Amino acid sequence: MMKEKLIRGITAALNGIYSIFKLFPVKKKITYISRQSNVLPVDFDLVIREMERRHPEYQQVALIKMIGKSIPEKIGYCFHIFRQMYHIATSEMVVLDTYCIAVSVLQQRKSLVVIQMWHALGAMKKFGYSILDKGEGTKRSLAEAMRMHKNYTYIFSSSEFCCRFFAEAFHASMDQMVVMPLPRLDLLCDSEHIADVEEDILRHYPQLADKRKKTIVYAPTFRKEGGSFEEKELEAAAERLAEAIDYGRYNLVAKFHPLSGITLRNENVIQDKIFSTIDFCQMADAVILDYSAVVFEISMLGKPMYFYAFDYDSYMESRDVYIDFKKYVPGIITGDPQKLMAAIDNNESDPRRQNEFRDLMISRPKSSSYTGDVADFFEKVLREQQERKRQ
Repeated sequence: MMKEKLIRGITAALNGIYSIFKLFPVKKKITYISRQSNVLPVDFDLVIREMERRHPEYQQVALIKMIGKSIPEKIGYCFHIFRQMYHIATSEMVVLDTYCIAVSVLQQRKSLVVIQMWHALGAMKKFGYSILDKGEGTKRSLAEAMRMHKNYTYIFSSSEFCCRFFAEAFHASMDQMVVMPLPRLDLLCDSEHIADVEEDILRHYPQLADKRKKTIVYAPTFRKEGGSFEEKELEAAAERLAEAIDYGRYNLVAKFHPLSGITLRNENVIQDKIFSTIDFCQMADAVILDYSAVVFEISMLGKPMYFYAFDYDSYMESRDVYIDFKKYVPGIITGDPQKLMAAIDNNESDPRRQNEFRDLMISRPKSSSYTGDVADFFEKVLREQQERKRQ
Protein backbone atom coordinates (compact mmCIF):
# COMPACT_ATOMS: atom_id res chain seq x y z
CA MET A 1 0.00 0.00 0.00
CA MET A 2 2.85 2.41 0.86
CA LYS A 3 4.47 1.70 -2.50
CA GLU A 4 1.26 2.52 -4.38
CA LYS A 5 0.83 5.76 -2.40
CA LEU A 6 4.42 6.75 -3.22
CA ILE A 7 3.80 6.05 -6.93
CA ARG A 8 0.67 8.21 -6.92
CA GLY A 9 2.59 11.03 -5.23
CA ILE A 10 5.38 10.85 -7.81
CA THR A 11 2.79 10.73 -10.61
CA ALA A 12 1.15 13.91 -9.32
CA ALA A 13 4.54 15.66 -9.27
CA LEU A 14 5.37 14.44 -12.78
CA ASN A 15 2.03 15.69 -14.07
CA GLY A 16 2.86 19.10 -12.64
CA ILE A 17 6.13 19.15 -14.57
CA TYR A 18 4.44 17.69 -17.64
CA SER A 19 1.91 20.52 -17.70
CA ILE A 20 4.84 22.84 -18.42
CA PHE A 21 6.08 20.63 -21.27
CA LYS A 22 2.58 20.74 -22.77
CA LEU A 23 2.89 24.52 -23.13
CA PHE A 24 5.44 23.94 -25.90
CA PRO A 25 3.98 23.87 -29.45
CA VAL A 26 3.22 20.51 -31.05
CA LYS A 27 5.56 19.80 -33.97
CA LYS A 28 5.35 17.63 -37.06
CA LYS A 29 6.95 14.82 -35.14
CA ILE A 30 6.50 11.11 -34.47
CA THR A 31 8.22 9.72 -31.38
CA TYR A 32 9.10 6.02 -31.02
CA ILE A 33 9.75 4.70 -27.49
CA SER A 34 11.12 1.31 -26.44
CA ARG A 35 12.75 -0.11 -23.32
CA GLN A 36 13.15 -3.61 -24.80
CA SER A 37 16.84 -3.02 -25.55
CA ASN A 38 19.38 -0.27 -26.13
CA VAL A 39 19.36 -0.89 -29.88
CA LEU A 40 16.75 0.48 -32.27
CA PRO A 41 14.14 -2.29 -32.78
CA VAL A 42 13.94 -3.52 -36.35
CA ASP A 43 10.20 -2.75 -36.55
CA PHE A 44 10.86 0.88 -35.65
CA ASP A 45 13.83 1.06 -38.01
CA LEU A 46 11.82 -0.14 -41.00
CA VAL A 47 8.89 2.22 -40.34
CA ILE A 48 11.11 5.22 -39.60
CA ARG A 49 12.97 4.79 -42.87
CA GLU A 50 9.71 4.46 -44.80
CA MET A 51 8.18 7.53 -43.12
CA GLU A 52 11.35 9.55 -43.73
CA ARG A 53 11.09 8.64 -47.41
CA ARG A 54 7.40 9.56 -47.63
CA HIS A 55 7.33 12.55 -45.27
CA PRO A 56 10.68 14.29 -44.90
CA GLU A 57 8.82 17.20 -43.29
CA TYR A 58 8.15 15.02 -40.23
CA GLN A 59 10.76 14.54 -37.53
CA GLN A 60 11.21 10.90 -36.50
CA VAL A 61 12.52 10.65 -32.93
CA ALA A 62 13.62 7.31 -31.44
CA LEU A 63 14.02 7.06 -27.66
CA ILE A 64 15.48 3.61 -27.06
CA LYS A 65 16.74 2.74 -23.58
CA MET A 66 16.46 -0.19 -21.20
CA ILE A 67 15.82 0.54 -17.52
CA GLY A 68 18.72 -1.67 -16.42
CA LYS A 69 19.29 -3.53 -13.16
CA SER A 70 21.86 -1.41 -11.32
CA ILE A 71 21.07 1.68 -9.24
CA PRO A 72 23.00 4.03 -11.59
CA GLU A 73 21.10 2.59 -14.59
CA LYS A 74 17.77 3.09 -12.84
CA ILE A 75 18.68 6.68 -11.94
CA GLY A 76 19.76 7.27 -15.53
CA TYR A 77 16.40 6.01 -16.75
CA CYS A 78 14.60 8.46 -14.45
CA PHE A 79 16.34 11.33 -16.25
CA HIS A 80 15.49 9.64 -19.56
CA ILE A 81 11.81 9.86 -18.60
CA PHE A 82 12.04 13.66 -18.63
CA ARG A 83 13.37 13.47 -22.19
CA GLN A 84 10.43 11.22 -23.08
CA MET A 85 8.02 13.70 -21.51
CA TYR A 86 9.27 16.57 -23.68
CA HIS A 87 8.99 14.60 -26.93
CA ILE A 88 5.60 13.08 -26.04
CA ALA A 89 4.23 16.54 -25.24
CA THR A 90 5.45 17.98 -28.56
CA SER A 91 4.58 15.08 -30.90
CA GLU A 92 1.53 14.41 -33.02
CA MET A 93 1.98 10.66 -32.61
CA VAL A 94 3.79 8.32 -30.23
CA VAL A 95 4.59 4.70 -31.14
CA LEU A 96 5.44 2.11 -28.47
CA ASP A 97 6.51 -1.53 -28.47
CA THR A 98 6.17 -2.02 -24.70
CA TYR A 99 4.73 -0.32 -21.60
CA CYS A 100 5.90 3.29 -21.26
CA ILE A 101 5.60 5.00 -17.86
CA ALA A 102 5.46 8.54 -19.27
CA VAL A 103 2.68 7.68 -21.74
CA SER A 104 0.42 5.80 -19.35
CA VAL A 105 0.69 7.64 -16.03
CA LEU A 106 0.57 11.22 -17.36
CA GLN A 107 -2.45 13.22 -18.51
CA GLN A 108 -2.08 13.43 -22.29
CA ARG A 109 -3.43 15.98 -24.74
CA LYS A 110 -6.68 14.77 -26.32
CA SER A 111 -5.16 15.21 -29.77
CA LEU A 112 -2.20 12.91 -29.08
CA VAL A 113 -2.34 9.58 -30.90
CA VAL A 114 -0.59 6.70 -29.14
CA ILE A 115 -0.06 3.45 -31.05
CA GLN A 116 0.96 0.28 -29.23
CA MET A 117 2.98 -1.86 -31.66
CA TRP A 118 3.75 -4.67 -29.20
CA HIS A 119 7.18 -6.26 -29.68
CA ALA A 120 5.92 -9.86 -29.85
CA LEU A 121 4.28 -10.97 -33.05
CA GLY A 122 0.98 -12.77 -32.44
CA ALA A 123 -0.47 -13.78 -29.09
CA MET A 124 1.11 -16.80 -27.44
CA LYS A 125 2.00 -16.60 -23.74
CA LYS A 126 -0.30 -14.45 -21.63
CA PHE A 127 0.86 -11.03 -20.44
CA GLY A 128 -0.39 -7.70 -19.11
CA TYR A 129 -3.87 -7.72 -17.61
CA SER A 130 -4.32 -11.41 -18.49
CA ILE A 131 -1.95 -12.46 -15.69
CA LEU A 132 -2.45 -9.89 -12.92
CA ASP A 133 -1.66 -11.39 -9.50
CA LYS A 134 -0.48 -14.63 -11.15
CA GLY A 135 3.00 -16.16 -11.34
CA GLU A 136 5.05 -13.82 -13.52
CA GLY A 137 2.29 -11.20 -13.62
CA THR A 138 2.14 -7.76 -12.02
CA LYS A 139 0.23 -7.16 -8.80
CA ARG A 140 -3.17 -5.61 -9.55
CA SER A 141 -2.64 -2.78 -7.06
CA LEU A 142 0.69 -1.88 -8.72
CA ALA A 143 -0.82 -2.09 -12.22
CA GLU A 144 -3.58 0.30 -11.17
CA ALA A 145 -1.13 2.71 -9.54
CA MET A 146 1.08 2.68 -12.65
CA ARG A 147 -1.96 2.97 -14.95
CA MET A 148 -0.57 0.05 -16.90
CA HIS A 149 -1.24 0.27 -20.65
CA LYS A 150 -3.49 3.33 -20.43
CA ASN A 151 -3.82 6.18 -22.96
CA TYR A 152 -3.51 4.03 -26.08
CA THR A 153 -5.43 5.15 -29.16
CA TYR A 154 -4.75 2.05 -31.26
CA ILE A 155 -3.25 -1.39 -30.58
CA PHE A 156 -1.82 -3.53 -33.38
CA SER A 157 -2.69 -7.21 -33.65
CA SER A 158 -1.26 -9.78 -36.06
CA SER A 159 -4.69 -11.10 -37.13
CA GLU A 160 -8.41 -10.95 -36.46
CA PHE A 161 -8.08 -14.17 -34.48
CA CYS A 162 -5.53 -12.58 -32.12
CA CYS A 163 -7.42 -9.30 -31.59
CA ARG A 164 -9.39 -10.53 -28.59
CA PHE A 165 -6.20 -11.75 -26.89
CA PHE A 166 -4.42 -8.41 -27.30
CA ALA A 167 -7.55 -6.57 -26.15
CA GLU A 168 -7.60 -8.69 -22.98
CA ALA A 169 -3.87 -8.20 -22.35
CA PHE A 170 -4.12 -4.41 -22.66
CA HIS A 171 -7.55 -4.15 -21.00
CA ALA A 172 -8.72 -2.38 -24.15
CA SER A 173 -11.87 -2.31 -26.25
CA MET A 174 -12.11 -4.08 -29.60
CA ASP A 175 -12.58 -0.63 -31.18
CA GLN A 176 -8.94 0.12 -30.39
CA MET A 177 -7.67 -2.99 -32.16
CA VAL A 178 -6.10 -2.71 -35.63
CA VAL A 179 -5.05 -5.80 -37.59
CA MET A 180 -1.49 -4.84 -38.49
CA PRO A 181 1.29 -7.48 -38.40
CA LEU A 182 4.77 -6.21 -37.58
CA PRO A 183 7.04 -4.74 -40.29
CA ARG A 184 9.87 -7.18 -39.58
CA LEU A 185 7.93 -9.87 -41.43
CA ASP A 186 9.09 -8.21 -44.66
CA LEU A 187 12.66 -9.30 -43.91
CA LEU A 188 11.64 -12.97 -43.83
CA CYS A 189 11.09 -12.95 -47.60
CA ASP A 190 13.82 -10.46 -48.53
CA SER A 191 16.37 -12.63 -50.37
CA GLU A 192 19.09 -9.97 -50.22
CA HIS A 193 18.65 -9.55 -46.46
CA ILE A 194 18.63 -13.32 -45.91
CA ALA A 195 21.83 -13.75 -47.94
CA ASP A 196 23.56 -10.98 -45.96
CA VAL A 197 22.48 -12.52 -42.64
CA GLU A 198 23.69 -15.99 -43.66
CA GLU A 199 27.04 -14.61 -44.82
CA ASP A 200 27.49 -12.76 -41.54
CA ILE A 201 26.57 -15.79 -39.42
CA LEU A 202 28.94 -18.08 -41.36
CA ARG A 203 31.73 -15.56 -40.89
CA HIS A 204 31.30 -15.93 -37.11
CA TYR A 205 30.48 -19.66 -37.12
CA PRO A 206 32.19 -21.27 -40.17
CA GLN A 207 31.39 -24.77 -38.85
CA LEU A 208 27.77 -24.19 -39.90
CA ALA A 209 28.86 -24.21 -43.55
CA ASP A 210 29.37 -27.99 -43.37
CA LYS A 211 26.43 -29.28 -45.44
CA ARG A 212 26.88 -32.78 -44.04
CA LYS A 213 25.36 -31.54 -40.79
CA LYS A 214 21.90 -30.10 -40.26
CA THR A 215 21.44 -27.09 -37.99
CA ILE A 216 18.93 -27.11 -35.14
CA VAL A 217 18.07 -23.87 -33.35
CA TYR A 218 16.73 -24.12 -29.79
CA ALA A 219 14.85 -20.95 -28.77
CA PRO A 220 13.02 -21.28 -25.45
CA THR A 221 10.85 -18.50 -24.09
CA PHE A 222 12.08 -16.14 -21.38
CA ARG A 223 11.31 -16.96 -17.76
CA LYS A 224 10.81 -13.67 -15.94
CA GLU A 225 13.33 -12.59 -13.33
CA GLY A 226 12.34 -13.72 -9.89
CA GLY A 227 11.39 -17.18 -11.06
CA SER A 228 14.76 -18.66 -10.09
CA PHE A 229 13.38 -22.21 -9.93
CA GLU A 230 12.10 -21.90 -13.48
CA GLU A 231 15.48 -20.60 -14.71
CA LYS A 232 17.29 -23.54 -13.11
CA GLU A 233 14.70 -25.94 -14.49
CA LEU A 234 15.16 -24.50 -18.00
CA GLU A 235 18.93 -24.81 -17.72
CA ALA A 236 18.68 -28.45 -16.63
CA ALA A 237 16.25 -29.23 -19.45
CA ALA A 238 18.51 -27.52 -21.98
CA GLU A 239 21.45 -29.61 -20.74
CA ARG A 240 19.40 -32.79 -21.25
CA LEU A 241 18.55 -31.68 -24.77
CA ALA A 242 22.20 -30.91 -25.52
CA GLU A 243 23.18 -34.41 -24.36
CA ALA A 244 20.60 -35.98 -26.71
CA ILE A 245 22.11 -34.43 -29.86
CA ASP A 246 24.25 -36.48 -32.26
CA TYR A 247 26.89 -33.85 -33.05
CA GLY A 248 28.21 -35.96 -35.90
CA ARG A 249 24.96 -35.20 -37.74
CA TYR A 250 23.71 -31.95 -36.21
CA ASN A 251 24.78 -28.51 -35.05
CA LEU A 252 22.84 -27.18 -32.07
CA VAL A 253 22.47 -23.42 -31.67
CA ALA A 254 21.04 -22.29 -28.32
CA LYS A 255 19.30 -18.92 -28.44
CA PHE A 256 18.38 -17.97 -24.87
CA HIS A 257 16.78 -14.62 -24.09
CA PRO A 258 19.31 -11.75 -23.79
CA LEU A 259 18.32 -11.30 -20.12
CA SER A 260 18.79 -14.97 -19.33
CA GLY A 261 21.86 -15.98 -17.34
CA ILE A 262 22.02 -19.53 -18.70
CA THR A 263 25.32 -20.93 -19.97
CA LEU A 264 25.40 -24.60 -20.97
CA ARG A 265 28.34 -26.82 -20.02
CA ASN A 266 28.26 -28.77 -23.31
CA GLU A 267 31.03 -27.29 -25.48
CA ASN A 268 29.47 -28.63 -28.69
CA VAL A 269 26.58 -26.16 -28.41
CA ILE A 270 26.83 -22.80 -30.18
CA GLN A 271 25.57 -20.36 -27.54
CA ASP A 272 25.16 -17.24 -29.63
CA LYS A 273 24.63 -13.74 -28.22
CA ILE A 274 25.39 -11.80 -31.40
CA PHE A 275 22.53 -12.46 -33.79
CA SER A 276 18.77 -12.44 -33.34
CA THR A 277 16.84 -15.68 -33.00
CA ILE A 278 15.08 -15.03 -36.30
CA ASP A 279 18.38 -14.44 -38.10
CA PHE A 280 19.58 -17.87 -37.01
CA CYS A 281 16.25 -19.53 -37.76
CA GLN A 282 16.46 -18.35 -41.37
CA MET A 283 19.28 -20.82 -41.94
CA ALA A 284 18.01 -23.57 -39.60
CA ASP A 285 16.90 -27.00 -40.79
CA ALA A 286 14.71 -27.44 -37.69
CA VAL A 287 13.64 -25.24 -34.80
CA ILE A 288 12.91 -26.37 -31.24
CA LEU A 289 10.56 -24.07 -29.34
CA ASP A 290 8.39 -24.14 -26.24
CA TYR A 291 5.87 -21.31 -25.66
CA SER A 292 7.75 -18.50 -27.40
CA ALA A 293 6.05 -16.03 -29.74
CA VAL A 294 8.92 -16.74 -32.15
CA VAL A 295 6.64 -19.56 -33.35
CA PHE A 296 4.81 -17.03 -35.53
CA GLU A 297 7.93 -15.91 -37.42
CA ILE A 298 9.02 -19.54 -37.81
CA SER A 299 5.64 -20.40 -39.32
CA MET A 300 6.24 -17.64 -41.88
CA LEU A 301 9.65 -19.11 -42.69
CA GLY A 302 8.10 -22.56 -43.11
CA LYS A 303 10.78 -24.25 -41.00
CA PRO A 304 9.94 -27.59 -39.30
CA MET A 305 8.98 -26.90 -35.68
CA TYR A 306 9.19 -29.13 -32.61
CA PHE A 307 8.04 -28.24 -29.11
CA TYR A 308 10.15 -29.14 -26.08
CA ALA A 309 7.51 -28.62 -23.36
CA PHE A 310 9.36 -30.17 -20.40
CA ASP A 311 7.43 -28.01 -17.90
CA TYR A 312 4.05 -27.94 -19.63
CA ASP A 313 1.83 -28.43 -16.56
CA SER A 314 3.66 -25.99 -14.28
CA TYR A 315 4.01 -23.36 -17.02
CA MET A 316 0.33 -23.48 -17.89
CA GLU A 317 -0.52 -23.09 -14.21
CA SER A 318 1.79 -20.14 -13.54
CA ARG A 319 1.80 -18.30 -16.90
CA ASP A 320 -0.56 -19.96 -19.43
CA VAL A 321 -1.01 -19.14 -23.12
CA TYR A 322 -3.87 -17.61 -25.09
CA ILE A 323 -4.46 -20.43 -27.55
CA ASP A 324 -5.31 -24.08 -26.98
CA PHE A 325 -1.64 -25.06 -27.15
CA LYS A 326 -2.03 -28.76 -27.91
CA LYS A 327 -4.73 -28.07 -30.49
CA TYR A 328 -3.05 -25.32 -32.48
CA VAL A 329 0.76 -25.58 -32.38
CA PRO A 330 1.93 -27.34 -35.56
CA GLY A 331 4.44 -29.88 -34.29
CA ILE A 332 5.20 -32.67 -31.85
CA ILE A 333 4.96 -31.65 -28.17
CA THR A 334 7.09 -33.58 -25.69
CA GLY A 335 9.23 -33.14 -22.61
CA ASP A 336 11.48 -36.05 -23.61
CA PRO A 337 14.57 -34.95 -25.57
CA GLN A 338 15.06 -38.45 -26.97
CA LYS A 339 11.56 -38.44 -28.48
CA LEU A 340 12.19 -34.94 -29.75
CA MET A 341 15.34 -35.98 -31.58
CA ALA A 342 13.63 -39.09 -32.96
CA ALA A 343 10.95 -36.82 -34.48
CA ILE A 344 13.63 -34.58 -36.00
CA ASP A 345 15.52 -37.61 -37.35
CA ASN A 346 12.33 -38.81 -39.04
CA ASN A 347 11.37 -35.31 -40.22
CA GLU A 348 7.99 -35.55 -38.47
CA SER A 349 6.71 -32.14 -39.48
CA ASP A 350 3.42 -31.22 -41.13
CA PRO A 351 3.68 -28.33 -43.63
CA ARG A 352 -0.10 -28.23 -44.07
CA ARG A 353 -0.70 -27.68 -40.33
CA GLN A 354 2.04 -25.06 -40.24
CA ASN A 355 0.42 -23.15 -43.10
CA GLU A 356 -2.98 -23.30 -41.40
CA PHE A 357 -1.43 -22.01 -38.18
CA ARG A 358 0.35 -19.21 -40.06
CA ASP A 359 -2.80 -18.09 -41.86
CA LEU A 360 -4.81 -18.07 -38.63
CA MET A 361 -2.26 -16.09 -36.65
CA ILE A 362 -0.81 -13.69 -39.24
CA SER A 363 -2.81 -11.70 -41.76
CA ARG A 364 -1.47 -11.09 -45.24
CA PRO A 365 -0.31 -7.55 -46.09
CA LYS A 366 -2.90 -5.26 -47.63
CA SER A 367 -0.31 -3.54 -49.83
CA SER A 368 3.00 -4.79 -51.20
CA SER A 369 4.59 -4.99 -47.74
CA TYR A 370 3.86 -5.03 -44.01
CA THR A 371 6.02 -1.92 -43.57
CA GLY A 372 3.97 -0.18 -46.25
CA ASP A 373 0.75 -1.09 -44.45
CA VAL A 374 2.01 0.47 -41.20
CA ALA A 375 3.14 3.63 -43.01
CA ASP A 376 -0.24 3.83 -44.78
CA PHE A 377 -1.98 3.64 -41.41
CA PHE A 378 0.27 6.32 -39.93
CA GLU A 379 -0.52 8.59 -42.89
CA LYS A 380 -4.25 8.02 -42.43
CA VAL A 381 -4.05 8.91 -38.73
CA LEU A 382 -2.00 12.05 -39.40
CA ARG A 383 -4.47 13.18 -42.11
CA GLU A 384 -7.37 12.72 -39.69
CA GLN A 385 -5.50 14.81 -37.12
CA GLN A 386 -5.01 17.63 -39.61
CA GLU A 387 -8.70 17.51 -40.59
CA ARG A 388 -9.78 17.79 -36.95
CA LYS A 389 -7.51 20.81 -36.49
CA ARG A 390 -9.14 22.57 -39.46
CA GLN A 391 -12.67 21.98 -38.16
